[in-house]
Amino acid sequence: MIEVKNVSLTYYQENTTTQALANVNLHIGPKESWVFIGPSGCGKSSLLFLLAGLRRPTSGEVSVAGAPISSPRPQTALILQDYGLFPWKTVRDNTALGLKLRGISAREQEAIITPILENLGLAEHKHHFPAQLSGGQRQRVAVARALALNPDLLLMDEPFSSLDALTRENLQETMVDIWQQKGMTLITVTHSIEEAVFLGQKIAIFSPRPARLVSIVDNPLAGDRSFRDHPDFYRLCARVRHLLEEVTR
Repeated sequence: MIEVKNVSLTYYQENTTTQALANVNLHIGPKESWVFIGPSGCGKSSLLFLLAGLRRPTSGEVSVAGAPISSPRPQTALILQDYGLFPWKTVRDNTALGLKLRGISAREQEAIITPILENLGLAEHKHHFPAQLSGGQRQRVAVARALALNPDLLLMDEPFSSLDALTRENLQETMVDIWQQKGMTLITVTHSIEEAVFLGQKIAIFSPRPARLVSIVDNPLAGDRSFRDHPDFYRLCARVRHLLEEVTR
């Protein structure tokens, strides 16, 4: 699904340069769930934006579904940390925004978003504005807007970081259900070790900036709702924590 070959990324601003990524190589299969984790500011989000086609690498190549990426593709959806909702638009209009921009008729929009809002428990709030919603509900709207585009690749940049623990876990389980039902490729950037272990079949650990891929941890029990209560969950959390400590020494 995704090939990242010898990718480096440098930001140029006035008289300064900042290297965000250094010689990153990744092979991500279709329908897999990956998590990127590493020190704050190391370049994980930059890599996500490359996969989304919002930035281009300084060197190397990024391919999705066999095609080099130089601009956003219709089948890729991105969920941001701050929800990315327009405060003057209702839940319904925020959810349908991508469809509207693609020229989909209002009737077709309604047919697409109605079951999604119902599935995410948002149907009764469809005429509410973001300020009238809880943080968890706002994040569900961001998820609904992404799902309305019927993506085969869903990218999430710390999507649950501002939520309380139980709401965060509930939304993690919701995303696992959606990922399994839709059969899409899911990539999540997080700073939470527990979130990484619950969501990621593969956990990619990155070094401090410029981000280099240090290790990939296999996690076959990812997404199992009972996994959090399993001893292997805590053992894997300890292993990921140890690897993160090693890269920051």
